[in-house]
Amino acid sequence: MTLILSLADYWKLCYEVEPIQQNSELNEFDITFKYPTLFAEGYHRHIKLRDCILLDIYNYQQQKSLIVECPEREHLLEFRFYILIDSPYKNVPYQTGEYFLSGSGMACECASLEEGLMREVAVAIHIKPEMFRSFAGDTSGELPKELQHLIGRSDQLTYERYRTQTPGMLLALQQILQCPYQGVTKRVYLESKVWELSALVIEQEIQIYQGFLEVHALRPSEIDCVYHAKEILLKNHDNPPSLLQLARQVGLNDRKLKQGFRSVFGTTVFGYLHNYRMELAHNLLIQGNMNITEVAQKVGYASLPSFSNAFRKKFGISPKSCHR
Repeated sequence: MTLILSLADYWKLCYEVEPIQQNSELNEFDITFKYPTLFAEGYHRHIKLRDCILLDIYNYQQQKSLIVECPEREHLLEFRFYILIDSPYKNVPYQTGEYFLSGSGMACECASLEEGLMREVAVAIHIKPEMFRSFAGDTSGELPKELQHLIGRSDQLTYERYRTQTPGMLLALQQILQCPYQGVTKRVYLESKVWELSALVIEQEIQIYQGFLEVHALRPSEIDCVYHAKEILLKNHDNPPSLLQLARQVGLNDRKLKQGFRSVFGTTVFGYLHNYRMELAHNLLIQGNMNITEVAQKVGYASLPSFSNAFRKKFGISPKSCHR
């Protein structure tokens, strides 16, 4: 049986478990939590290096399949490195030795699936935009053009990509996992590794921007699946399937589907759907055959205020302004 949780409930369950404080006051910034036995065995280390730099280490095995429903939310800059992914299922989003980069901005509503019996060891780095600007920008905080897309406004969709870890990344990750220090020395050492990993990711990002590195390409069959997914979305725009349901319908995992939409259409799955809904609503309002409430319902909005806010954000005017 698959367990379904909201993101808030997921983290509430994780942090309700009594933490294991490591070495008392020496390491009060580094706290280990056991995963709830309800769905996993293992631990999650939450290391607060500064208010604006967080380091998380995950080592667990799923005991039952879990879907976490994530709302639209503001997102920090994130680098996530998958040290070990071991699953009896083939259709898993990430593989051992890959890393995932997500810029700051708005993360779309989504549902993530973790299959039962999957084992994961991963290291995640979260950096607030202002800290990244002070690290990678000039004296005024301006980032070089090759990196500006990594920091988005709260209403901009996050930039995302994945790639294979380099030998330098693998070494830094092992040094994090095997850190020999305690107290302030440990904190300084771990932060130095965070910036080392950030530098290695940034270097690849600059090379991709300048055309010296390619992002992972899609196979022709995968591109066909992406177009099929688009057709399903548009056919069901008023009541679309979840990302996981859509991925399963077209025979891709959710990561490949998200990557495919960004590669083929230049936006996320639900960013594409949102744009379609708004363009359809705009055309219907101009035609004048429906009132605003009917148009909102036609494009999948049960709430008129939510529709009006989305429409204004897209076009800069209210629905009433273009309704005939």
